[in-house]
Amino acid sequence: MYVLGIRKLRQQLAEDALGERQAFYYYLATAILSGLTYEAVANSPGSGGAILPVDYLDGGLDMLFTIAGITWCYLQNGGADGNNFLQRIVPIGWVMLWRALLFGLLPFTILVGFLNWNSTGSFGRPESESILEIIIHNGIFLVMFWRMGAHMKWINDTK
Repeated sequence: MYVLGIRKLRQQLAEDALGERQAFYYYLATAILSGLTYEAVANSPGSGGAILPVDYLDGGLDMLFTIAGITWCYLQNGGADGNNFLQRIVPIGWVMLWRALLFGLLPFTILVGFLNWNSTGSFGRPESESILEIIIHNGIFLVMFWRMGAHMKWINDTK
């Protein structure tokens, strides 16, 4: 796996020599780095609020479920013996993310906003998430990854 060297990677891609396991590692590493970057900014001292232990719990669960979810999809695609991992997970992930956003996270966010407004008079996100909110929003992502894996398995079994 290359971090900064593009020439050898470019050559491997041109020769179709990048295996399924390597593609999985690149995708997983991209998701981890993106998640860590988000968590570092969201939980930095300059983010506006106090950082509470529940915020670290939320960030840790986000990372754990992202790693587990992508690994689940990889295994459902056949693992190292599978085919077209990236060509499958990217479009399936796109559709499933939109479904999770529209049918899970958006209604959940609106509900949290109304509940916060009802208790504080301020419509919006509370200072920090509750344990229940963390469980619900991570549960939505678990269902999303579970369904992504199911679709990848169906494709893998159909071929």
